[in-house]
Amino acid sequence: MDIYGGITIEPGEIWAVSSTHCASRAEWCARVACDEEFEGRASLLSFAQHAGEAQRTGWPQARYYGEEGRTVAEALSYESVYDINPFEVGARRPETKKAFAARRARILRLLDLRRHLDKPLIALSNGETRRALLARALAPGPSLLVLDDPAAGLDTVRREKLRDIVSALARRGIAVLFAFRHADELPDGIAGRIVERRGVWRAERGWRPAPAETRPGAARKVRGARGGRTAPPVVEIRDLTLDYGGRRLFDGFSWTVRRGERWILRGENGSGKTTLFALITGDSPYAYAADVAVFGVPRRTGASLARVRRRIGAASPELQAYLGLSATELVARALARKPDLLLLDEPFMNMDAAQARRSSAAISRYLRSRPDATAILICHRADEAPRGFDRELDLSEGRLR
Repeated sequence: MDIYGGITIEPGEIWAVSSTHCASRAEWCARVACDEEFEGRASLLSFAQHAGEAQRTGWPQARYYGEEGRTVAEALSYESVYDINPFEVGARRPETKKAFAARRARILRLLDLRRHLDKPLIALSNGETRRALLARALAPGPSLLVLDDPAAGLDTVRREKLRDIVSALARRGIAVLFAFRHADELPDGIAGRIVERRGVWRAERGWRPAPAETRPGAARKVRGARGGRTAPPVVEIRDLTLDYGGRRLFDGFSWTVRRGERWILRGENGSGKTTLFALITGDSPYAYAADVAVFGVPRRTGASLARVRRRIGAASPELQAYLGLSATELVARALARKPDLLLLDEPFMNMDAAQARRSSAAISRYLRSRPDATAILICHRADEAPRGFDRELDLSEGRLR
């Protein structure tokens, strides 16, 4: 089939898509998926869809208050996927509900989403949301699947699973365009690369990632952890037991982060990383029922939220989605506050390589300039962690290092 830009790919082929500018890559992917030539045969997965789901609720704290927003089941319903008006009589249906239901059931099994069907989309973690949006992209049975950085926000196991899923889809005859930031996230069997150079997109059939590109970055060796038992605590969480989204996230969990410490927070998708951030910032109502203190002020006392937030700088995919700011703008804004506590949740999502390097360097410079500043970073890739982080909490294994 011919895609936007005069590039031809065959059914069942997987093509890598790369650009030095993530905005150009996202725009190109969206244009391909919306090309009239495909007449509804193409589906797109992108962060813009993720942001759209978040903006339906209108406020970041909505995921923790009530059951707002449509559920996964509603988003994957026959009527929603095909945008069918129930009051339109005699309209031609694209396929029978029985055929759709059978394909939907296969997709739910493939992406391990059956246990999330009754949850609001807004209540899912970043990685879980990506899987739900991928299921929606697959639901109409596309012949062309356009994936714009689909591994962003996925834990290591889910990234490997995604590689297998994309290969399986290709074997079923679906053509796949896989836009990537890290070459080790690409599935096997790449037919070639579609790359942008000086504003022109070209196809390179037979391209393969260089061996050096495919090696995941090694975790940096811990050297001289800052802080210590004598430094005053900045975040204190004691004996936290919390059920959320139909499962127990924490059971008797305690964690103390002291002034000057720099932590990397890891864990599989849905393990509670973002929930911990919401407890610290006060976005989650559970913070006021739990034994949580920030800068020595217990949340249970009902202390002014604004007073604590003035000392915190934050960047996250949720803030990108709700505020409509770029990832680079959010990191720059967080650092400009000169925070005593820096909270970074996947801060480099939606950055290209050059932007990520500059933002990472800016974070490291800030931490060097402020030895007393405390920082907590959520990231799934060791090679994305800025220099200066020397402690680790893995929620999947319950380990402090």
